[in-house]
Amino acid sequence: MGKRQKNSGSRWERETAKELKGKRQPSSGAFGTQQHISSLTGDVVVEYPWFNKPLHVECKYGYGTSKQMVVKREWLTKVRGEAKGARRYPVLAIKFRDVTGGDLESAKILCINYDTWKAMMKEFSYLYLEYLSMLRQEYERKEKDNQREVMRSDYVKC
Repeated sequence: MGKRQKNSGSRWERETAKELKGKRQPSSGAFGTQQHISSLTGDVVVEYPWFNKPLHVECKYGYGTSKQMVVKREWLTKVRGEAKGARRYPVLAIKFRDVTGGDLESAKILCINYDTWKAMMKEFSYLYLEYLSMLRQEYERKEKDNQREVMRSDYVKC
């Protein structure tokens, strides 16, 4: 890999970490791969409080033109394997090369597999049900408070 390509890839990793509010891994995760330390693999790690596991992001920039890009299955296999070892959700962040006009945001894509999507949606469903339960409890508490207030006001009138 040439210096220009490496710089472009590193720039995409920094951009991804910033936009997703994550942290870049030392040496783009190469150190973790070489030393077989799964927690140090991947390019970017993103932790959101609503997920049980962090995102394990592998970043790829270029590999095509501004109009089309090659996505290699080996990238997806690699990120899945590393993420599994680190107990994270695998994500592939890709960016088209040299996009300078039009819809700039369409040049940036996050790829996840079906199993990851289903697991993430299961977590969201659980959080949603928990939230509804909390709202229900709050509503019932306010109703009881209102009933007590009505009873007090009726008692005072007597």
